[in-house]
Amino acid sequence: MIRNQLEGDQNTPPSAPEVVDAALAASVNVGRRRLFRGIGGGAGVLMAVSAKSALGGSCQSPSAMMSGNTSPRPGTGTTCSGGLSPGYWVQPQHSPNWVTAGGVFPQFDGAVVTCTTSLNKVGFTDITNQGTTLQSVFTGWTPQGSYQGPVSMWWVIDSPNDTMFGGPGGIGQLLRALSCAWLNAGYFQSSSAKYPLTKAQVVDMWVQLSTKGGYCPGTLTCTKPWSASQVVSYIEGMYDQNAPVDNLCKK
Repeated sequence: MIRNQLEGDQNTPPSAPEVVDAALAASVNVGRRRLFRGIGGGAGVLMAVSAKSALGGSCQSPSAMMSGNTSPRPGTGTTCSGGLSPGYWVQPQHSPNWVTAGGVFPQFDGAVVTCTTSLNKVGFTDITNQGTTLQSVFTGWTPQGSYQGPVSMWWVIDSPNDTMFGGPGGIGQLLRALSCAWLNAGYFQSSSAKYPLTKAQVVDMWVQLSTKGGYCPGTLTCTKPWSASQVVSYIEGMYDQNAPVDNLCKK
């Protein structure tokens, strides 16, 4: 597991903005192998997913996984990338990679650092510019409670159990996974590291789940569509780099 240090970590200098490259590969266990239960038109049999990303994660499109196709892009010379986790995307030193992904990192009232006992945790009101908002990507979503303004995609990645997402057990975990998938889809677009979803497919996941209560890829007819929790498990199960989400505070 990789932990990216933030400015303010003890005995650690500030990290320079970084991009994802082959240097990350050495820190990931390339021997990982995940098991998924088949979902869709076929029987729910346990199957081993052999498609691997560049860094060793299980990596397939939803239609390939549901149909049991273990090779998402046969013969194309494309290497699948499972993407980066919430712990990567929340960190301020990775804000340049939001731009590459087609997003905008939020701005804050003060510097954002790893928490110490003398600092207060970053709150929603500390965000002075929301950057890319949830409403601009996942249309139809509105925050719960009295606040009805724009909400940063960063906020749900950092604090999915906030009351505006319904608290623990609310919709925050789904929005967090979809937000990371949306960023990964924008960031990993080369043949050497290609995310198995497009941004349009990520948005379609949201539309289907929010309007129908289940998700089925457009190319398939599903007898048992994926639930929100299954979509979350699918996205989280692919991460190449699963960094922990640090407690972030304002300095």
